[in-house]
Amino acid sequence: MAIELWNADLHLHTNLSLCAPRDTTVHTFLDNCKGEGLDTIGISNHIYLPELLRSNGQPEANGTERALKLLPEIKELRKMSDVKLLFGCEGETFRDQGISLPLEDGRYFDYVLLAPSHINNFPAFYAKYDITSPDSLRDIILERFLFACSLDYGVPTAICHPLYPIISGCEEAVVNGISDSVLADCFTTAVKCGKAIEIHACLYRETTTLDSEGLSPTYLRVLSAAKACGCKFYFGSDAHRTSSFIGKHALLHRAAERVGITKADMWDMT
Repeated sequence: MAIELWNADLHLHTNLSLCAPRDTTVHTFLDNCKGEGLDTIGISNHIYLPELLRSNGQPEANGTERALKLLPEIKELRKMSDVKLLFGCEGETFRDQGISLPLEDGRYFDYVLLAPSHINNFPAFYAKYDITSPDSLRDIILERFLFACSLDYGVPTAICHPLYPIISGCEEAVVNGISDSVLADCFTTAVKCGKAIEIHACLYRETTTLDSEGLSPTYLRVLSAAKACGCKFYFGSDAHRTSSFIGKHALLHRAAERVGITKADMWDMT
């Protein structure tokens, strides 16, 4: 049975993600779904490399084990909530460190999101690269995007915050430097590999120039290129707290409408 994703948010973090506040739980989002017009949400906590967990004093053997701690609660909440609740995860793809989610672990999740662009979040992993340079960042992100497209987890898989250099400080320069032909190559590859593309909160974050509707022309261009290549899409607020969830979905839908993304373009998770 197909899952309707027009009124959905599949990129949400609870306190199992180290970057989320300790009081962020599944209820943080469930309790606010009605006001946001959502009938489906997906929890997609980060999957960490074991050394990152150890360095943060966490007891789990690996990132999958940590993410799976939420599954019993998800199963119970499914019985009580009118909102459809999906269990996903956000895996990392690193240039020299491999992937944080082993391919065989995809079976534990309803879907997998892959992050090719958390480069500045992990400076120790990129110490031999100049990650302050837009050109260097762009090269790494493009390479990691294509690598993420090639991964097969055996469950529906998508690319989150596509081509967005998280916390780099030069987001606009990185993305504006990607030519139209390279964008087309990236998204044609995503289509061939069956990877959906996220309509992400980078569209309205004030790290780039925003237009009169509060949206980033830089990332509207990215979405337009993905749409032109025939990509499938889903909405992801990337919320880690209540304030980044409430009021954000109207902006995501506005962006979709600006580039002509309709219900027919949404991710088929069957």
